Amino acid sequence: MTIGNDVFRVFISHKQEDHALAAVVKKAIQSLNKDLIDCFVSGVDITAGRDWRREIRSALARSHILLLLFTAPSKNWDWCLFETGLYTRFDRSEIRSVICLFNPADASPSPLADLQGVPANADKVRALLNSLCRRTWEVSDDWRRGALAPDITSSKLEAAARAIADAFGRSGSASTYYPCHRLVLSLSESDDIAKGIPERAQVILGPNGTSGYTMSLFDLAGGSDPRTWGDLLRSIGATETLWRRQLDAHFLDALDEKLFSPIEGRMQAGGMGRCQGRVYRPILYSIDRGPTVGRAPDGAAHTDRRPRFVTIVFDPEPPAARETSNG
Repeated sequence: MTIGNDVFRVFISHKQEDHALAAVVKKAIQSLNKDLIDCFVSGVDITAGRDWRREIRSALARSHILLLLFTAPSKNWDWCLFETGLYTRFDRSEIRSVICLFNPADASPSPLADLQGVPANADKVRALLNSLCRRTWEVSDDWRRGALAPDITSSKLEAAARAIADAFGRSGSASTYYPCHRLVLSLSESDDIAKGIPERAQVILGPNGTSGYTMSLFDLAGGSDPRTWGDLLRSIGATETLWRRQLDAHFLDALDEKLFSPIEGRMQAGGMGRCQGRVYRPILYSIDRGPTVGRAPDGAAHTDRRPRFVTIVFDPEPPAARETSNG
């Protein structure tokens, strides 16, 4: 596939509620070179009455890079990941540039873990914009007209980076308070889900993900290292417990859209933190699905129903009911 090289085109993928952020990002990037840079904002830059699916496919085909604005792991990102999947599958033999701009307090989505991720703070965004302006060929191998803005001033780069970082911060500040222990896990393309929630599933930290207080249930609060579901289970000796087996069964039932009874087993919190000795009922709260992104693992079919995020809630038992623990 050949992309026209008259204008450098950026496809901005975002959640509908983040349209104000997308507008700021578009304005900031186009300000770097108004003559050569054109940004398409998914869900906004489509003429009324047009076939929007065809319009999006056409815009993706013309784009030199796709910029995904990933504001919070707790949101449903099915459509944005679908757009990313369309973009990366146009030509498997070429390296297509996908950049995930994500909240510094969180992480980029697991399906995009192998692609370029940029935390949305001013320094990192400025470095990205500097590469885009002065070493454009490193950002997209489809561009043939050299550097977009080799003589851009530091003040102009700083203003654009600051505008994006500030807008991202305002978008991320609209976090929700969850009056419960809430664990958010991210599943990758290669995770085996045949037997339940995979132990390799990554724990998503942050205001809209898993809090440090919830991590204290597993004696793992305060650490900066990435954690997996398996790390949490092993920290409290719960890999073979009744509640874990029942939770896996609920996960499989939910994938088949079946109803299930409450878990009978209980989880006892770790013995080092302020939650020491407390007993909780684990509840499978939600499963967010999305399309297969990029190349599926060997022997696996592409699907639009792949589980992407799993949310588990831990409901505290009243003292009188604390007769069982990790059983």
